[in-house]
Amino acid sequence: MDVITCAGLTALEIIALSPGRELYELSNLKKFFVGLLVQYVLLKFYRVVLYPNFFSPLRHLPGPKDHNLILGQEAKKFKAESPVTVQLEWMRKWPDAPFIRYLSFAGKEVLLVNSLAAHKAVLQTYVYDFVKPPFFARLVGEITGVGLLFAEGEHHKRERRLLAGPFSVPSMRKLLPVFREKAKDISAVFEGILGDKPYAAVETIETLSKLTMDTIGVTVLGIELETLSSMYPLGFQELYSRVLHQGAVGQLISVVNAFIPIRDIIPLEANRKFIHATTDLRKMLRDIILKRTADLADGTYRKEMGESRDLLTYMLEEAELRRQETGKEVWTVDDIIGHLLNFTSAGHESSATTISWCLYILATNPSIQDRLRSEINSLLKTNPEPDYDSISGLPFLHNFLREVLRVFPPSYMAQREATRDLVIENTHIPKGTQIDLIIPLTHQRPSIWGPNAESFDPDRWDHLTGDAASPFAFEAFLQGPRTCPGRNFAIVVVKAVLVELVPQFRFLGIERNGEDGELLTGGEERVGRGVKLANPSLTLRPADGLFVRFERIGGR
Repeated sequence: MDVITCAGLTALEIIALSPGRELYELSNLKKFFVGLLVQYVLLKFYRVVLYPNFFSPLRHLPGPKDHNLILGQEAKKFKAESPVTVQLEWMRKWPDAPFIRYLSFAGKEVLLVNSLAAHKAVLQTYVYDFVKPPFFARLVGEITGVGLLFAEGEHHKRERRLLAGPFSVPSMRKLLPVFREKAKDISAVFEGILGDKPYAAVETIETLSKLTMDTIGVTVLGIELETLSSMYPLGFQELYSRVLHQGAVGQLISVVNAFIPIRDIIPLEANRKFIHATTDLRKMLRDIILKRTADLADGTYRKEMGESRDLLTYMLEEAELRRQETGKEVWTVDDIIGHLLNFTSAGHESSATTISWCLYILATNPSIQDRLRSEINSLLKTNPEPDYDSISGLPFLHNFLREVLRVFPPSYMAQREATRDLVIENTHIPKGTQIDLIIPLTHQRPSIWGPNAESFDPDRWDHLTGDAASPFAFEAFLQGPRTCPGRNFAIVVVKAVLVELVPQFRFLGIERNGEDGELLTGGEERVGRGVKLANPSLTLRPADGLFVRFERIGGR
């Protein structure tokens, strides 16, 4: 856009300053390119240096001043111990500021939401006055699809209404047997790793990612993913792994592509693999959708599967119902693919990461582990096959999971861009300003959660007072109209796995790696020391895997 603007201005200047017959001389072409270069450099100098430092209405807001001319604060963020270390330091330095201003790439101003009132304003009061920034759509959208995640305004409201059914409490009650069956599969994998050994270690991130993807396959797509392996060169899980877990070169290309569209012109192997994986993934989903549509039309799916429990079938049935009522198409095939990618990528990754952090807490806090096991065993003693309401009624399990999500929210960040000038908490926010919502800033704020805000304490949930009782103090799934629609889904999946694993296995600690079996002790098991967080990363997860040592509980 800047190049086009500068080119237009340069052309107008040459036309104005040149007599009619001299307009088409070769010298004017040279003048055009020289003028274009000079104006482009001046415009960039103004935007990168002059505007943010001398003219911006945001320049007086509290925030760091040691910006790199080109990279702003991004290099410092990327070099930090975790994706949120730097932002937490800013929060502690300016605890009372509703917004903290910093510069990103090329002098771009960003406001970090820093107070509870500001969070509520962005997520609820003015929620539809903010949209996803274009660069964020390129960074995340090519992985997760468009779908509900990037729907805005009235379109978002409509999509939310249409998709409310599959994630409602009644739907979760129907899905619990599926979740429990898949949890038993996870238990079987742990048994296989343990074998005849007194104890063993499991790398939870990769192991649970594969197993939670199986759950997603049944509940979102309505199929067992292993059935696809014989039909395509690469299976569903392998394709997703290539998309979500790129190497260093692939990650760099994705980050640059978010700001400068280079995806289609980079001839590197890492880029080709990513393009092929995303293309094949969408083709696979398209084939599944078309086959399911045909099977629903001729009754084959009903005969084979019985009652509908998966998102895809729900969407196709809902689309057909709306088509009969209104004569209009609710979703195209591409729309459905976008929604499926949304829920598949977000659902399995966040569930696997959350379960991993649950096992980390249990392995490093024996007393908490004993309390949780006692509560679950008490339930299973009287009700060996507990239903949704029985599991939801376990108070310590509920508090434990909420505290895990408070300390380790899997999706730690949301970004927005103002679509009009706004005033929030006496701060003027110009149209186009980028807003960062960093969830740990709220979750670890001492003024909300007390002086032990950084400590793991599930009992805190029994006596919430003041700001801690606000819905916006807990944003693991965000809040307001754009709260994660799969919230109930994720919570029930994690609880079902814990109800299955905790009574059968005792988690003994964290190993340095899966080979030498050295147990991290003396504080080395803490996050930030022996357990490092991945950075850069779109999720809050361990950098080099998480190896949890476990043993079978006697008598089982």
